[in-house]
Amino acid sequence: MKRGFLYGALMVSITLGGTMTSALAAPLDVKPGLWEMTIHTETHGQLPIPPEVLQKMSPERRAAMEEAMKARNSQPHAHVYKDCITQQKLDKDENAFLTGEPDMKCESKFTKHTRTSIAGTRHCTKGSMQQTQDLIFEAQDREHITGKMNVSVRNGTNTMTSKGNLSGHWISASCGKTP
Repeated sequence: MKRGFLYGALMVSITLGGTMTSALAAPLDVKPGLWEMTIHTETHGQLPIPPEVLQKMSPERRAAMEEAMKARNSQPHAHVYKDCITQQKLDKDENAFLTGEPDMKCESKFTKHTRTSIAGTRHCTKGSMQQTQDLIFEAQDREHITGKMNVSVRNGTNTMTSKGNLSGHWISASCGKTP
């Protein structure tokens, strides 16, 4: 499934990677395989869409998008998806569970990184967008994870903030056709 930048911004909020190398920190001690993730978020503010994207939209589409964002503002929203978490992903980096846009430039600073918990702040940019993420990600056991996040995404004068909670559970060792 193809995901847009704003979806990626929320997904990336608990993605850790960047300044700390995996050689210095052990990966989260969880089972590799198919995981189901649920993210509950509450969003406030204006959608930080780049001006060049807004200019390409029809007035009707732009109005519909703005109306949908107003309706969603301050309303809790849940997103459920499945992801294949391989041992290679776990060993390679700290962003094994949630990934965002591949072309984002991010720097992370960890305040905690153990086999059961990751916490830190991440600053990302993509074009004129700037994003700051504060998060904590914990393995409750080898088959359950939880997390909390605060995200701020800004583009020019538009800023959107989001607070969220994540929970995930392991489904099976086989990912099937899930990427």
